Amino acid sequence: MSLTHLPQPAPDQRRRWQRNLRLYPVFYFLHDLHFWMPIWIIYATDEVGLSWSQLGAIGPAFYVITSFGQPLAGALADRFGRVRTIRASLIIFMAFTSWFAFTDSFWMAAVAWSLWGLAMVCLTGTDSAFLHDTLQSLGREREFERQAGRAFAVRSLALVIATITGGAIAGEIGARYALLAGTTATGLALIVSLFFREPPRHEDDLQASGPSYMQLLRETLRLAGRTPTIRYSLIFSALLIASMVPEFYLLQPFLKEQGLEVGWAFTALQAPARIATVFAAALAFWLATRLGIVRTLASLPFWVVLVYAAISLIDHLGAIAFFIILGLARGAQMPLMEGYLNRRIPSRLRATALSLNHMGWALIMLPFLPIFGSIVDAYSLPTVFLGLAAFFGPLLLIIMILWVRADREERGTLLPSALLPGWRREALWKPQRPPQPAPTSTLTTD
Repeated sequence: MSLTHLPQPAPDQRRRWQRNLRLYPVFYFLHDLHFWMPIWIIYATDEVGLSWSQLGAIGPAFYVITSFGQPLAGALADRFGRVRTIRASLIIFMAFTSWFAFTDSFWMAAVAWSLWGLAMVCLTGTDSAFLHDTLQSLGREREFERQAGRAFAVRSLALVIATITGGAIAGEIGARYALLAGTTATGLALIVSLFFREPPRHEDDLQASGPSYMQLLRETLRLAGRTPTIRYSLIFSALLIASMVPEFYLLQPFLKEQGLEVGWAFTALQAPARIATVFAAALAFWLATRLGIVRTLASLPFWVVLVYAAISLIDHLGAIAFFIILGLARGAQMPLMEGYLNRRIPSRLRATALSLNHMGWALIMLPFLPIFGSIVDAYSLPTVFLGLAAFFGPLLLIIMILWVRADREERGTLLPSALLPGWRREALWKPQRPPQPAPTSTLTTD
C-alpha cells in the first residue's frame, strides 16, 4: 500500500489517535519529573556509601545497555507494539528508582544502573516511532517535527522544575524521598500511557523486506571509511560528547565542596546549566547563521578546555557560571553535528549513522569511567578538572584539525546550491570560498 494513499480512519479510531497526540506531552512531562537527578551523585556517595571508583566501575554497564541494546529494543517494539514497549519501559524505570532508593551496596547499585539503562533503551526511539505512526494514521505525518518539538519543550520544562524542586524535597524529608517522588511521577505517566492506543503501521513492501541493521551498519562503516568528512566528524562528535560527560558527574560534588548542603539552593544553582542546554539546542541554527556550522563546531573544544581549566583555577562558587558555558556547548553540538551528517549520508543510512555516533562516545566511556572514578578518589576536584582539560584538549584539537581539513577539501567539489535556498546556503555553509563564475562556452580564435 502506498504511504501517500492511506485509507481514512473511522471517526472512533480518529478520536483514539488524536487522544494519543493530546496525551503525549502530558506523558512526557510526568515521565521527566526526575526529582532525584540533581542529587543522585551526592546520594550515591554520601548515603549509599559508594566510592568514586565504584561509581566509575558500574557506569559502563549503563552505556553498554543504552548503546548496544537499541537494535534489540527496536525489534521488541516492532514485534510487540510501541505502546506495550513504552509501558514496559515505565515499569522498569519505576523499579530502578525504587531499587535505587533502598540501595545500600555496590552490587545493588550495579543492578539499579542496569535497570536504568534498560528503561532508557526501551523508550528511546520507540517514543518517536509511536508519535510518527500516530500522525501518519491521521494523515498528518508532516507535523512530526512540530509535535516532537512541542514534546521537547514540555520535557525541558519538567526537567527544570524537577531540578529546582528536587533539592527542596531532599533537604526537607531526605534524598530517598526525592527518588520515591520520581517513582510516583513515573507511575502517573504509566497511568496516562494506559489511555494510549496502538496506531497501525503502514510499511510498504520495500520497507518490509529491507536490509537488516547489521547490513546497514556495515555499509555505514564502509561509507565512513572512504569519506573523510563523515569519518572524522563521527570521531570528533563522539570525543566531544565524551569530553562533556564528566560535568554530569562533577557538578554536584563541586557545589558540595563550595559549602552548599542539599536543599533548594543546591539544586536551583544547577538549573541554569540545564536551561542553557535547552536554550542552545533551540538556537543552534541561529548560531550557525552567524558563524557557520563547521566554524561553530570547531570552536566547541576550546569552550570545553576553557571551562575545565577555569574551574580548576577559580576556587569560588561563582565558577558555576562556567558550567553554563558547558551547557551551551552541549546543547549546540548535537543538532549542528546531526545536520552536518544528514547532508552527507544517504537517507536510508542516516538513522544507522546517528546510532553509530551514539555508540562511539559510549565506547569511549567504557575504559574512561573506571579510570575517571579512580582519579576523582585520589585527587582534589581542581586537579581533576585540570586533568580533564589536559587530556581532552589535545585529542579534540587533533581530530578537529583533521575534520576541518577534510571539510575544506570536500567543499572544493561539494556545492550546496542545488540543495538549499540562497540565504540558508550562506548560513549553513559559511565559511566557504566564494563561488567561482561558471565557465562560458565562447569560442576564441587566434
